[in-house]
Amino acid sequence: MSLPPISRSPDLKALVSDGYDIAVVAGYLVVGGIPFVDRHRRVARGNLVCHLDLAGDRTVRPRSHQAWFAGGLPCDGTGRPLVAMVHATGSRDLGGGLHVDQLLCSKPLGREFMDYHEMVVTFVQQISSHATALDPTATARSRHVVTDASHETAFHYVDTATARSGIGAVADRLAGQNIGIVGLGGTGSYVLDLVAKTPVRSIHLFDDDVFLQHNAFRAPGAASAEDLATARSKVEYLDSIYSRMHRGIVPHRCRMGPGTYPMLDHLDFVFLCMDGTEGKREIVTRLEDRELRFIDVGMGLTSGETGLSGLVRVTTSTPQMRDHVWDRSRIPLDSAGAEDVYSSNVQVADLNALAAALAVVRWKRLCGFYVDLEGEHFATYAVDGNHLLNEERSPIVEPNDFSTS
Repeated sequence: MSLPPISRSPDLKALVSDGYDIAVVAGYLVVGGIPFVDRHRRVARGNLVCHLDLAGDRTVRPRSHQAWFAGGLPCDGTGRPLVAMVHATGSRDLGGGLHVDQLLCSKPLGREFMDYHEMVVTFVQQISSHATALDPTATARSRHVVTDASHETAFHYVDTATARSGIGAVADRLAGQNIGIVGLGGTGSYVLDLVAKTPVRSIHLFDDDVFLQHNAFRAPGAASAEDLATARSKVEYLDSIYSRMHRGIVPHRCRMGPGTYPMLDHLDFVFLCMDGTEGKREIVTRLEDRELRFIDVGMGLTSGETGLSGLVRVTTSTPQMRDHVWDRSRIPLDSAGAEDVYSSNVQVADLNALAAALAVVRWKRLCGFYVDLEGEHFATYAVDGNHLLNEERSPIVEPNDFSTS
């Protein structure tokens, strides 16, 4: 079976025609069943793993002349390592179930590889020629059925950015989660923009408002006049954009209330990005009763003669630490007076984006994607002093494994 990007890339199609066992996994090109000689002069089999550079669903010229090898240390016919190729030795988890042992280097004289066909054939010949000398029947051209795992991921196209950065193993810690975003205004839409670039299983959007002209100046991207003229709901508009990339966008045009609270119960994590406090007490209680982790994001700005000032707030609530929400009112849950800094409706896109980034980074630290040395469950950013304050620290615990794979 040949699937994009294999079917739309002449160099990958040529590898298939040659009989190589290739697959696209977690943003890497994997060539399986490559014969090599191990230290004991035995013929074994291993996998070649290459960074895959794509433009859409087509390959472009490889940017690297390095590749990973899994299965053992390639040697010559006498059992001596191929030191001219082996650049580094050590196990590494690339994510997506890919584990490699050796980093190999090879390069045409005075230039880079023209395409992946030339690159793979060069590496395979340099590795397997020693095995063929011992066993003439040993070949990497197995005529095996070709697979492309990209259709099994959260994305419509291969995530080559994660593979290129070599962070697939930690990115896997985000996979499998069902995420909810309640409120798709300025901050919520930026949360969606960031979470949509992660391999979570689904992202549920909850909002009943219409995407109007003022929303265009607080949301990521650039809405067209035609987009605004349709007066679609926020969730429908954002779904039309982010479903181009992520397979798991689920829009819900609804206001949170007793009839819709059960929609939150199946989620693994929730971002509360609601304006005001109406209904928030009930939502927070519901999430706590279901022992769900969540983050509430707030912003309060005031306008004066010298400019805008105020705070961005990120409150985290987990089963390990919730009392601060109630004992110290770390989430505004009741209607507030004019003096309440969080009652202000002044918002600007850069602080919406900052609030979303702080919330998403906190979620990623809870999941173990980023190192978490603070364990803070309440943080504020003061605009006027460019000051970030962490409070309500909890004991650092092992991140939850949300993956169901």
